[in-house]
Amino acid sequence: MEKREPSLLKKNIDKLLGKAMKNHVFTACSVGFFINNEQGRERDIFNYGFAEGDNDCFPVNQDTVFDLASLTKPLVTSLCLLAVMEEKKIGVADTLDKFLPTVPVDKSKITILHLLTHSSGLPAHRPYYRELVKYPDNKRMEILIAWILAEKLVFDPGMAHLYSDLGFILLGRIIEKISGDSLDEYWKKKILQPLPRIGLEKGLFFPGKQESALKVYAGTGVCEWSKKRLSGLVHDDNCRALGGVAGHAGLFGNSDALLSFCEMIALQFRGEYNHPSFSTEEIKKRLTEKKGFCFFGFDTPTAGTSSSGHYFSEMTIGHLGFTGTSFWIDLQRGIGIVLLTNRVVCGEATVPIKNLRPLLHDLIMQFLIKKSG
Repeated sequence: MEKREPSLLKKNIDKLLGKAMKNHVFTACSVGFFINNEQGRERDIFNYGFAEGDNDCFPVNQDTVFDLASLTKPLVTSLCLLAVMEEKKIGVADTLDKFLPTVPVDKSKITILHLLTHSSGLPAHRPYYRELVKYPDNKRMEILIAWILAEKLVFDPGMAHLYSDLGFILLGRIIEKISGDSLDEYWKKKILQPLPRIGLEKGLFFPGKQESALKVYAGTGVCEWSKKRLSGLVHDDNCRALGGVAGHAGLFGNSDALLSFCEMIALQFRGEYNHPSFSTEEIKKRLTEKKGFCFFGFDTPTAGTSSSGHYFSEMTIGHLGFTGTSFWIDLQRGIGIVLLTNRVVCGEATVPIKNLRPLLHDLIMQFLIKKSG
């Protein structure tokens, strides 16, 4: 691959994201890409705006930490599930009653695969935190699981698809019961630490259970019930009520670490790396079996309307986060793009970020495809 001139791409990104900053779409943003294929390997990160520190603001850089929100679902919960499957402790056809107590009859046929593919029939979301915060911290998870299992199904399992936080909360708890570890500890031990890049856990972590005073965060507002500033505290209320760790949210990270993590997924899919916790054969199988809009908990682009734009191939996986984050990995081309923002600090209107995402991805993908031939 010929040497690119990042300044040409940066000029266009500066213009697009500068306009977004002016229009108050977010106050902090970091966008990065990698290309790793037969033509060569390159990566770059561009940063915009300011993030919070100790009584001060700092320009965003590749170490600024963002609340990754629902990126937790595929990057933590789905990959942890692959690891416990590799240990032969669970299968995608297993039903909830194998792992959770007192599963109602109407949910007895819900399988692990139903939860992964958002086809369980569980509702999308419930504001459980409003009542959950009235209970002791150490009782909240089991109380929440009981509430989820008591929900009325929207449809019979397997008959439709509805994106559901509730399903991934159940998956996270099932992984904890099987592994004997908390979800964050199991992920760190089995998924993150074996990766060849040293110190990746410093850039991808759950701040709910570790010292975070030395980090600079892109804040996402103020907690409505504790009035605490959401800087190093997860934006999702249900996850925050659970202490910051759950199967649907809680992961934080910077663009440099997240980009490296996504690149390792692409490399393993191509057979250029073997993760010790799950085989290349298994991840290739799971990331090529599409159920509804999902590959094993990873989203796929929706033709014509995807936030990933118009240039990612059909062999693309990714996910969006409510806080304004996303990643997309083109497994066929060996290209990945990470977008991290704190858009919720400017309000919860979704139209501005929805309009921005495809424009940004198209801008980067057109450049990368042209340069890689």
